Amino acid sequence: MSTSSNLPSACLAHVSFLFSSVMQRLRRVAKACVSEQGVAGVILRGFAVFLAVGALTLAGFGWMARPASSAPGPQEVITRTVRPGDNVWSYAASITPQGEDVTKNVDRIMQINNMSSPNLRVGDRILIPSDD
Repeated sequence: MSTSSNLPSACLAHVSFLFSSVMQRLRRVAKACVSEQGVAGVILRGFAVFLAVGALTLAGFGWMARPASSAPGPQEVITRTVRPGDNVWSYAASITPQGEDVTKNVDRIMQINNMSSPNLRVGDRILIPSDD
């Protein structure tokens, strides 16, 4: 029973020892940096790291920002029942004018139908955009 009451104090003592050990190492590293590079060098290097992290953070936000891809208004659609051999590519090719990119209509069909995969099942109903 006495071992369980000593457990929190033993843990606290161990954490205190680890913390003081880490702090001693940090002090040694800081002294070595200051003595080799001078205070101005350490400050300049820290400021450069700060700027680099800030630039990378801002670049990350720029990569995440994407323009909205929703259609500006209501869109005419045709409902089709999937038959054996049908696939999203064939539906997209049927509405794509000759010489244009079929993949854009594949993406449109998948977006209209809230599909995360282009796989279809026979009997499913699918909406196909109609640009009449």
